[in-house]
Formats: sequence, C-alpha cells, structure tokens
Amino acid sequence: MSGQTKRGITAALLDALYPPDVACALCGRETVIDERHLCASCRDSLEVAPALSAQPPFSGMTAAFRYCGSARDGIRALKYHNQVRLASFFADSIIIPHDWKIDAVIPVSLHPLKQWLRSYNQSELIAASLCQRYHISLRTDLLQRNRFTRSQTTLDTFERAKNVAKAFSASPEAKGLNILLVDDVTTTHSTLLSCAVALRASGAERMYAACATVASHSYNGRLEDSDSID
Repeated sequence: MSGQTKRGITAALLDALYPPDVACALCGRETVIDERHLCASCRDSLEVAPALSAQPPFSGMTAAFRYCGSARDGIRALKYHNQVRLASFFADSIIIPHDWKIDAVIPVSLHPLKQWLRSYNQSELIAASLCQRYHISLRTDLLQRNRFTRSQTTLDTFERAKNVAKAFSASPEAKGLNILLVDDVTTTHSTLLSCAVALRASGAERMYAACATVASHSYNGRLEDSDSID
C-alpha cells in the first residue's frame, strides 16, 4: 500500500470520527449547521440589509446585513477579538451588482496607531476576501487616514461628519479609476463620504461602497446600539 493511499485512508477515518464543517461560521459552536455553515440561532438573528441609496459622489452602495444580532456579534469578534476567520464570511455575504464597473477595491483605512494597536485592519481583511472572490485588484496604497479620529458611537449625524472631515488623503494614482470602498460597518456613511471626497480630489472616476453591515439610528440621530463603531 502506497504512502498516498495510507494518508487517504487515515484522512477518511478522521473525517468519520470527527466530521469537518460542524462548527457555525459565526459563533463557532459545534452544532447542527445549514448549507451556509450557520447554526439555527445565528441564522435566525441575521437580518438582510435594506437597499441603500447612493449619496453623491457614490454611484452605488450596498451592505450585506443589518448591524444587529449575530452579525453585530460577528463584527465585534472580528474587530476586537482577533476572529479574522470571520472576514471571509462577511465578504462572501456581500453581493456586488453586475453593472458596477470596478478597477480597484480600497478598504477604509485605519489610523496607523490604531492599526498597530489592533495589528490588522478588519475592513482590509474583508476587502481582500472580496477581491479574491470577484478577481478584482486590492489597492491599500491609494488611501490613508491622516488623523486619529474619536469613536463615532456617541455622535449624531452632524458630529460624525465633522469628526471624519479631511481625515483621509488619496494618492494621485487613483486618477481615472472606478473604485469600490469596503468597510465593516456604516451608519451615516460619513466615513465613506470622507474617503470618497479625498479620492475624488485625486481624480477618481466612479465610486461605489460595499459594507458588511449597516447600523440604524434612534429618533435623535444617535446609534441605537452602544457598541463602538470606527
């Protein structure tokens, strides 16, 4: 019996004893999962994001889920608890419309200090997985955050826009490109719009945005959920 055959038999025995793909893609619990690798609890708490209206200068905006339930828990695990495996789950849930003509995908950048503290940019991980799926170029060199901005959580719509105003700068290499911006959470789109303004100033053509989740507001314009949003 060849070594390759032995390894095949060993792998088959291990699969029989310890079946693969038994853990929920979101919460990680070993339980009964569906074809999307989700347990019943996570599946039932996921809410599909509503259609998003594209604010100028965007030509289109989309999101996968509402920022609630297991989607919220998954984003928090990705951002704050090193659960980088979740980036591919959220990327796989984002649908890019077929009529969007995209030359480059740009993740919303973190301030260098925040990225150093976290050791990674969660939006970049989502963007990288999305690029692999759609065979689009990932460009992390075209946009950078120049200011360390405070958390947007407790801010209303006007304060959010002011907080991220002129927080980004873009490379001249963005000129003439159709760009897809990718972020983990959007609320008022203030951060995305600030990125778009910088890219447009550098000559970018059409711009689109795709987010893993979209958060809602209460009656006074503040974020309903108390979680920290960059």
